[in-house]
Amino acid sequence: MTDNVFMHYRPEEKPFIQRTLELANRAASRHSPSLTAFLDPRQVRIAVNIARTVGDVAVFTDGGWEEAERRRVLLAPDYWRPEPEEMELCWLRIEIPGDYVTLKHGDYLGALTGLGLKREKIGDLSVHEDGCDLVAAKEIEDFLTLHLNQVGRASVLVRPIKKEEYRPLKIHFTEREFTVMSLRVDAVAAEGFQLARNKITDPIRSGKLQLNWQTVTDPSTQVEEGDVISLRGLGRLRILEIGGQTKKGRTVIRIGKYL
Repeated sequence: MTDNVFMHYRPEEKPFIQRTLELANRAASRHSPSLTAFLDPRQVRIAVNIARTVGDVAVFTDGGWEEAERRRVLLAPDYWRPEPEEMELCWLRIEIPGDYVTLKHGDYLGALTGLGLKREKIGDLSVHEDGCDLVAAKEIEDFLTLHLNQVGRASVLVRPIKKEEYRPLKIHFTEREFTVMSLRVDAVAAEGFQLARNKITDPIRSGKLQLNWQTVTDPSTQVEEGDVISLRGLGRLRILEIGGQTKKGRTVIRIGKYL
């Protein structure tokens, strides 16, 4: 069964799939729930599919707010009904005292990872003019409140907040439709970011493009519906729909470009 599972996914996803299979099998055979770190949307989708393949496994996801992008996944016996605290989340507010300094998502994320934290311990970051709300793994709550005191050039304070106080991230994007000859990432990214095809290859090969939060250096990598493509300096887009083909054999794609 394992080989059949791997054939449906990308080679670079094999370690994640193997680990998720182990957790799902543990839940089914040992009746023992297992909680993952924060996963990106594609990884969540893979975890759900693997649980269905194994059978007798219930899947629960929580990212701290209703439309969370990054989520923890609990794989449990199919009769399990988890309590909220089993997802082991915390909600924090990073405040900028005094005069506000304009900080971006990357400033906050850089400060967090600069403390030695792995990205998998951190959920969504919701950036506002006066600071940032974030969801994180419960085990790093005290560490962040004690040690995160600088973001970019601003001094900050960190304090726990209740789930109900969390200010959700407002996601806005513009939709656009176009056609491509193939579903290669270079073809879709070139059209999506409105670049000439010969201007996208070098950024990909130099590691500036991410597909579903993973660096991709092969321009021929195939994309799927729901994938998120990020290109350093140009933002990111989501493939909302892969439609049919035109009479000339081109595939219709609808994307959402994040604002």
